[in-house]
Amino acid sequence: MFRGRFEHTIDTKGRLSIPSRFRDILKEKYDKRLVITTYDGCLLAYPYAEWRTLEERVGGLAEFKKDTRAFLRFFYSSAADCPIDRLGRILIPQTLRDYAKLERDVILVGAFRQLEIWDKEKWNIAEAKSSQEEIGNMLERLGL
Repeated sequence: MFRGRFEHTIDTKGRLSIPSRFRDILKEKYDKRLVITTYDGCLLAYPYAEWRTLEERVGGLAEFKKDTRAFLRFFYSSAADCPIDRLGRILIPQTLRDYAKLERDVILVGAFRQLEIWDKEKWNIAEAKSSQEEIGNMLERLGL
């Protein structure tokens, strides 16, 4: 599982180095393929196996329901395969970088089964807005 956060930069070609800790997890448990999509102002990067699990669950949805159509249209359709190269980098397509406003400084966040890729300034704002009460409520629901 992915945890921790790391500051990195995207180069002018849109390449981003995956932190070695995350690459080690990918190598040990998954492979060198990530599927990246948009959500909540950032990018979500799923190991290919986790994305396939999501696809299996999506396959069970009623495809003509309004919320399913919205999900397919805006979450699923923006997904891009982003293999990790031999130097441990991914090339993030321009459309995804534009969505998340990724220009140079980014934060990679371990978020359990996937990674989040944030513009550093947007991450700082989101982190400042995070509610300790919400976190406390989640811990309580988990019985902790």
